[in-house]
Order: sequence, then structure tokens, then C-alpha cells
Amino acid sequence: MKIEFKTFEKLSSKETWEIFKNRSEVFVVEQEWLACDIDENDLRATHMIIRNENEELVAYLRIFELDKSTVTLGRVLTPKEFRGLSLGKELLKNAIDWIKRQYPKHDIKISAQYRLVKFYENFGFNQCSEVYDDDGMDHIKMIIKKSYN
Repeated sequence: MKIEFKTFEKLSSKETWEIFKNRSEVFVVEQEWLACDIDENDLRATHMIIRNENEELVAYLRIFELDKSTVTLGRVLTPKEFRGLSLGKELLKNAIDWIKRQYPKHDIKISAQYRLVKFYENFGFNQCSEVYDDDGMDHIKMIIKKSYN
């Protein structure tokens, strides 16, 4: 497995297409999310990509600073054909480790799909909001406070 962290400016045209294609397939087609997936946060995000030995994108997320004390990660995905291989766990573990190194004084806050609360709790996230609707899907805010070691 190859893990890459790239700013938007460092992504090639093909990599950008590959990211947006996979996000569209997962969020728009599979999950029927009727919102614009591509937004201004893509421009300021660090994009984390895990590739297999065939150079295929097998897991992805994006990371960006929300404010001077908080970082977020989102658009977490594993393409359908690579699910069940624990790549989501590998993705989250490496992303959190990277954030802790790059932003040691920041909390990590996410807007998680409610059905994935237990998954995120396994990485140290705690619920910090009530469940809310985000374009027809239940979500909840979760956080890892900067007191992590």
C-alpha cells in the first residue's frame, strides 16, 4: 500500500479526476446525496490517498483546518470493489497520526454519518452534538480533543 498526502495544487489532473469520480460514485450515486460534492474546501484541503500495488485508489479522505484550533477530515471513502479489506481503518489511523504531527495543538472535529459512530469511536472520537439531518442522512458531530498524546 502506498499512502500519499497532497495539497490540491500538487494533485495531477488525473488524480483530481480520480478523486472526484470516486467521491461521485460513493456519495452521489450509492448514497443518493443530492448536494454538490465538490466545494471550495477541496482547494485548501490536503488530500489523503491510499493506493494498492496496481496504483488504484483504494481509500481516500480530505483534511483541512476549520479555524485556528480545529482540523477536520471528511469525504472518507473506500470504493465498493475494495471494501471489506480494513482500508477504512488504515485510512483513519494514518490520517489522525498525520493530523497530530501537522497540527499538534488542534482538536479534530468531524461530521460523521450517524451509522458510523462506533467506527469513529474506535479512533478516539466522542460525540459532541445531537443527531441532525444533512441532506436526508443522519449525521452527528464528533471530536478528538487536542489533549491527545
